[in-house]
Amino acid sequence: MKKKKKITKRRYILGFFAIVALLAIIRLIFPSIVGERYSDQETAKEEKADNKEDKDSLGTNKRSQANIVAEKGVDFFNADGSLAEHPLKGVWSYKDCAPDSNASHLVAAKQFGVVPVQNIADAEKRKHELVYIGANPYYKVRKLQASIPYLVPRAAALLQDISRNFLDSLAVKHIPLQKLIITSVLRSKEDVVKLGKHNKNVSPNSCHVYGTTFDISYTHFEPLEAKVDDDRYKKTLSEVLRDMRDQNRCYVKYELHQACYHVTVR
Repeated sequence: MKKKKKITKRRYILGFFAIVALLAIIRLIFPSIVGERYSDQETAKEEKADNKEDKDSLGTNKRSQANIVAEKGVDFFNADGSLAEHPLKGVWSYKDCAPDSNASHLVAAKQFGVVPVQNIADAEKRKHELVYIGANPYYKVRKLQASIPYLVPRAAALLQDISRNFLDSLAVKHIPLQKLIITSVLRSKEDVVKLGKHNKNVSPNSCHVYGTTFDISYTHFEPLEAKVDDDRYKKTLSEVLRDMRDQNRCYVKYELHQACYHVTVR
């Protein structure tokens, strides 16, 4: 009777590594074996994800448009999917709803503004303090005669929020879209001197020299759709500015002679 050979620890380890080496060689010679398996697993995962996405999409489609829009905080539609009506109310008095004095504007301007700049070259060197606002999709800066298109970041953010809210308000009221037009921004010391030659009432301590203040026309707007001239745009702008003022975002003054709203960030 032959004696069975005992499998030693050394033989077991050598056999294990031999099998691993053999499998590695097979994988190198026939890579498609592993690739197909991996591909099948990935395909299964993708199909499962697609099915889940289809179910989610189907569930979303079953919800009304009103619910979808409501989740985004915009109520363009009623519960039945019809367009919601947002009547334009305006404000009861343009002047009384934008009554902030120059003194109030000046206090905020000195608190949040920069040291007055000498000229546009000086403004461009102070990019750590000022933001260029000459190109923005939400509003248009008119060709400036006595100011330069820079604001402190706080004021630039306010201007963009006002402009976006204005467009949103037009949309929900079903009024043809037009952008706000900005008529005056940061005044340099050179600008103040230039204005002083033609207008003795121009103050060298104007809020505009601090980069916290901008003027928005309430008589002219930049059309994105049809050019429409009526008072709906002025009324809509007055609503937006009233709301921003009520949120303590800004001081607002209704300028009758310059036909603009004078706005200073808070």
